[in-house]
Amino acid sequence: MKKLSVSIFILSVIGTLFAGSVTLRQYIAPATEPGIFSCVGFKIFGMSPCPYGLALFFILALLSGWHLRIFTNNLKLVWPLRLAGIAGVIFAGWVGWRELVAPALALGPAYWEIFSIAHVPACVWGFFVFLAVAILTWCLPSKRIV
Repeated sequence: MKKLSVSIFILSVIGTLFAGSVTLRQYIAPATEPGIFSCVGFKIFGMSPCPYGLALFFILALLSGWHLRIFTNNLKLVWPLRLAGIAGVIFAGWVGWRELVAPALALGPAYWEIFSIAHVPACVWGFFVFLAVAILTWCLPSKRIV
């Protein structure tokens, strides 16, 4: 189970670094076109979704690091980890839906003529990392194994 906790921590740190770089890039040199390292699209409370994703990844990294540190003594952090992972999946999934799926449904076949994998927003890639973390947290035991 320790390898599982290490994997969750590593994915959380990778997500934090990715979301941090996208957020930093957004404030230093804002992009005008969606892509893997850009946060173009709608605003939530006046900010792009990237800082919110960064906060969720940072919370996951803190919780998973704390869980890894006290793994042998305490399993009380499993549920907060699961909840943070689910929150990340829901948030990134909602943003990805609005940025990628909703336009595809609205435009129909014309959308796929202009679609490019290079224009997939960062939130969609973050969704996959959140999903991997959430799945791994559900593999952790929530009760002490005797």
